[in-house]
Amino acid sequence: MEAFGCLVVSVVARTFRACCGLVLLLLIAFVSFAAAAEESTRRILMLHAFNYTFPATTIVGDAARKRLLERSSHKIDIDGEFLDLARPSDSGHEDRLVAFLREKYAHSPPDVVMTLGSLALPFIVRHRDAIAPSAPVVFTGISPATYSASRPPPDVTGIITEFNLDKTLALAEALQPDARRVIVIAGSGLTDRRWQVEARRTMEGRGRKFETTYLFELSYDALIAELARVPPDAIVIILTVFADGTGKTFVPAEVATTLTALSPAPVYSPYDTYLGNGPVGGFIETFESVGVAAADLALEIIAGKDPAALAPRTNPGQAYRVDFRAMQRWNLREGDLPAGTVVLFKKPTLWDEHRNLVLAAIFIFALQTVVAGTLLIQRRRRQRTELLLKESEERMTFTAASVNLGLWQFDRETNELWATQHSRALFGLGEDVPLTLEAFLAAIHPEDRETAIMSLRNASTSDKPAVTDVRVVLQGEQRWIRIRARFHPDDRGAPSQVSGIFVDLTDQKTAEIEASLQRQEITHLMRVSVLGELSGAIAHEINQPLTAIQSNAETGLDLIAADSPDLVEIREVFQDIVDDNRRASEVIQRLRNLLKKGETTLASVDVNELVTSTLGLLNNELISRRISVKLDLTSGLPATIGDPVQLQQVLLNLVMNAMDAMASTPTAQRLISVSTLITRASVIEARVKDCGIGFQPTEECRAFEPFYTTKPNGLGLGLAICSTIIEAHGGKIRLANDDRGGAVAKITLPIRSTLLAAQ
Repeated sequence: MEAFGCLVVSVVARTFRACCGLVLLLLIAFVSFAAAAEESTRRILMLHAFNYTFPATTIVGDAARKRLLERSSHKIDIDGEFLDLARPSDSGHEDRLVAFLREKYAHSPPDVVMTLGSLALPFIVRHRDAIAPSAPVVFTGISPATYSASRPPPDVTGIITEFNLDKTLALAEALQPDARRVIVIAGSGLTDRRWQVEARRTMEGRGRKFETTYLFELSYDALIAELARVPPDAIVIILTVFADGTGKTFVPAEVATTLTALSPAPVYSPYDTYLGNGPVGGFIETFESVGVAAADLALEIIAGKDPAALAPRTNPGQAYRVDFRAMQRWNLREGDLPAGTVVLFKKPTLWDEHRNLVLAAIFIFALQTVVAGTLLIQRRRRQRTELLLKESEERMTFTAASVNLGLWQFDRETNELWATQHSRALFGLGEDVPLTLEAFLAAIHPEDRETAIMSLRNASTSDKPAVTDVRVVLQGEQRWIRIRARFHPDDRGAPSQVSGIFVDLTDQKTAEIEASLQRQEITHLMRVSVLGELSGAIAHEINQPLTAIQSNAETGLDLIAADSPDLVEIREVFQDIVDDNRRASEVIQRLRNLLKKGETTLASVDVNELVTSTLGLLNNELISRRISVKLDLTSGLPATIGDPVQLQQVLLNLVMNAMDAMASTPTAQRLISVSTLITRASVIEARVKDCGIGFQPTEECRAFEPFYTTKPNGLGLGLAICSTIIEAHGGKIRLANDDRGGAVAKITLPIRSTLLAAQ
């Protein structure tokens, strides 16, 4: 029994020793595996120069992370830190960052440090010994100047970003060859000021080609205000605004988006994050390509290459890139883009998306056309079939060219008439009325019937179509119908068939008659002889309000005649009549007061708006006389103080005189140029120039005398009244011959602020 006990103890002891040995072996294997795994893991620390709201470094970091994880043969452990170096902070911010990073990575130092953003490289160069001793550095977003200024150690390499502003400006020059002003925008941050130096160097290289305005170091509100005054034909280049002139920090991409939306002129930038948010584009490298290139450098270092032997590289992914939507906004031509430009956000055409399908459809269509043509040629039996086919094609041509028109055809041999249902409606022929030529002729106004018949007879002997306009009275309302007809000869050449269209011209004729009546009224009022300057001035000045009242009254009559009158619109028309009547009364009273040296009602007047509204009143007259108008209105023109009605009368008179002066000028040369500007004397000047024959020496000095006129039916009061009004407003009016031909009238008016200061 004692021997059995000893045996059991011996077995248990041997089993215990075996288990302990197995545990020890497993422990050694686990430690060896962990050490090997730890040795195979590569740690990369990404230092973002800014905070998480800056998209550029975020895009670079994401692209680098994706590339590292895809291409590395080792296990990659990636950490990221946002240094937030762009925003102003207290002097201890950087020291706290260094202390935090030193403690955080003391036991797991990175194998490679990647810097994202220009401010991160100088930071790690200063503090690498404390944060990641001996760890090689791969930088991104560094310009050649920043790289040189940082004086990095040999084991610091990376991707040099050129941000070629010169090529971005070259893109703007190609798209806007006539631009002569360049506006450059940058903030007051460290990176912003580096851009300021680069911008000035680039613009100095252009010599005196451009008038350059640098919007640097401004407050955000002042920057917006200055940008709003930029002329539409300028070039605007937005660089970075990390901070404005007051020290307030911003995200440059967000600032670029806001400023681009407000800019009157096309905006360009060398930054990829701006593209797609408003700017046209520039010479850009994508931040994704920067991240990929930097990751490839880091992979080479991880693979064992000496970082000191890897010189900094430039990103090969730079190219001209533009936003097609921005080009459309500013009417820029795609054909002016430099060769190789990448056009983004452009909807693909049908050809781009379905080229093979389109080619197949064209092939099938061509094949069908060949087969159809062959069958038609083979199955052609009689000449009559060809004639009927030709007539059918001509009918279809008339239909395609005359949508919503009445079509008709008449056979002179059989006396048969064919017409569409719409033709019956145009002539008021009911369903029970036989469709004959006599029925259509009977519906025509008796005074126009013979004219229509003669026109059709004359057309039977001519190859040209017959066209005549006739009146038709339907339910007491007179309508105008245009009859267009073409004769078709038979086999013997005799005109046997007639086909044509009916066109309803009522609206056009009504408009022509109303326009003619208005012109006659204007002409009549200008011919009326007055006994004195006062009554003549009133007649001259009241013409425009009366014309407006007449036009509104006729419009009101038309609206009332409708089946369901729009009472709201009719009320607006009558309100316009009341307003115009009040305006006429005010003109009479103000002219009387003005001639009596009385007071006038003054208001702030926008001269540009006054010019635009005046030309709108004369639009139909300009069209009827075939006169073109060229406007050159200075944007941001300050207001003046005066009577808007009187000032508009002056502009009306000058433009009408310019129109009359070109009565004998060839149509192609009839041009009136109206411009506004601020003179060196700080007064507003408006010019009206014509292309007529100009003044004779004796006419120029007498132009402002009352009752002196060179027109056969003129009153001679227009310019005299204009002179009186302008002088009462503290301005001057001058007439002179232009060196390039024609005459030019110049009006000068004081600026509103000058008048208020004088008061």
